[in-house]
Amino acid sequence: MFLRDWSLVVAIGCVVAPACTSSSSGSSGSSGSSGSSGSSGSSGVAGDGTPMPDGTLLYLRHESKDHDLIVARDLASGEERVVTDLTGDGSSGWEIRGYALSPDRRRIAIASLYGPTKEDTATGLATRAIWTLATDGTDFRRLTPTFPKDDQGRKGFTYDVSDPMWTADGSRVLYDFGSFWYEGTTLAGGSVPWIVSAAGDAAPESFPTQFGCSVIHPARNPATGEYLLIHSVCVPGQGDGDGLYLYPADGGTRPKKLLASAHVNGSVDVFLEKASWLSDGSGFLFIGGTSDTDWNPSLLAYDMKAGTVSAIVVPPQDSTIYSVAISPDASKIVYCLRNDNDSTVDLHLIDVSAASPTDTAITTDGKSCYPSF
Repeated sequence: MFLRDWSLVVAIGCVVAPACTSSSSGSSGSSGSSGSSGSSGSSGVAGDGTPMPDGTLLYLRHESKDHDLIVARDLASGEERVVTDLTGDGSSGWEIRGYALSPDRRRIAIASLYGPTKEDTATGLATRAIWTLATDGTDFRRLTPTFPKDDQGRKGFTYDVSDPMWTADGSRVLYDFGSFWYEGTTLAGGSVPWIVSAAGDAAPESFPTQFGCSVIHPARNPATGEYLLIHSVCVPGQGDGDGLYLYPADGGTRPKKLLASAHVNGSVDVFLEKASWLSDGSGFLFIGGTSDTDWNPSLLAYDMKAGTVSAIVVPPQDSTIYSVAISPDASKIVYCLRNDNDSTVDLHLIDVSAASPTDTAITTDGKSCYPSF
């Protein structure tokens, strides 16, 4: 099914401008109506529980420094609304370092510095928390506690909490949890997955993974519940090295290695961004570079049955592809393109179902990225 679903894109090539029809009729992303501002979750006001329609695209709009919005866009009509601007606590806004829609499409998990408590501030560490909220932007619920400062005298010690991903049954949220510090001028430490109850009624627990690497950016296979995770900065001689690995739904120390990551001919240099699965689990899209793409971070597809990689989109000169999402019906691909000259980012859409697939810019505001369905 993977090759059949992607045959139009792969056959056309869709890797350089002449291969695909291109247009730039996208909106600036600034005309959408404002949704509910996020509350602190302390009011007890519940969201309406309305599932997000399958045809709705979510993305992050980087409004200003440390201020991100979650925006919902109806791809059929082009209408948008701001799901949350994270200003419900009276602040000017907060960053969002990763988000995910629940399997039932009723709640969104985010990693953010939003809503710090006195206990958080007292640690002296700016540590994100995992929150969930209803799709109408209400009913914020904090899942992770204050993390105590355990720097052990290490220089520049920080925690990194990011990239939440729901379990298949929606009962828990997996996320990246790292600790970093400096040894001289060298950054040390690493990140591994942790998991926490979506009800917020239990302390987080470590998620079993292979040792010797940072294990990051979980992407759940919607058909099996397994997790695709990236192994990065692996210690030589420990494990099977950098690359893409498939873990059981409950984790484990013997994951299946799908793809090695290396900057050498015949290999793929895997970019540190979350992958996006086809709904039937037959393959996924991810960001990486190969010798054929001149090592530019490009949009690649992995076929689970054949174990092969195909290039879907290679970015134009002086640009980089940063993230990607595929719609539940596999008819739409949305990716984020960064202009390396001015650091602006915008979303592009490929309609795979069209007789002649086109690559269209659907935002032109220079600050929209990280799509998700």
